[in-house]
Amino acid sequence: MKYIKWNEAQRLCKTFKDDCVVRSVSIVTEQTYEDTFIQLMNLGLEVGAYPNHDKVWIPFLESQGFVKQKMPRPHGKPRGTVKLRDWDFQGVAAVKNSRHLTAVVNGQCIDTWDCRYRPVNSYWAKRSNK
Repeated sequence: MKYIKWNEAQRLCKTFKDDCVVRSVSIVTEQTYEDTFIQLMNLGLEVGAYPNHDKVWIPFLESQGFVKQKMPRPHGKPRGTVKLRDWDFQGVAAVKNSRHLTAVVNGQCIDTWDCRYRPVNSYWAKRSNK
């Protein structure tokens, strides 16, 4: 998998670097960072949680047509042993790994830093239009 550096100029607060949820969700839903931030903040207000809480971003992603997936287990190995760099995924997904969320689009990991050494624990893939 290839790594693509995300354009940090889109970030609203340039000094806040812990925005992986807003960033990744905006990338995979093809919305602007600002629109995604506002929508996640509004949903967070409704449920009483910050945008990066699972009970905010997961329902939001699912409302946008994403479905939770689990990585298949390689023979005899525990789940989470497939690293992003070794994952051959050609769709659109938000990937959860080690307290981080990253965007994958057509075999490219898009983030502010190269996190491809991390395992793919679970991911939300865009529902197919079949």
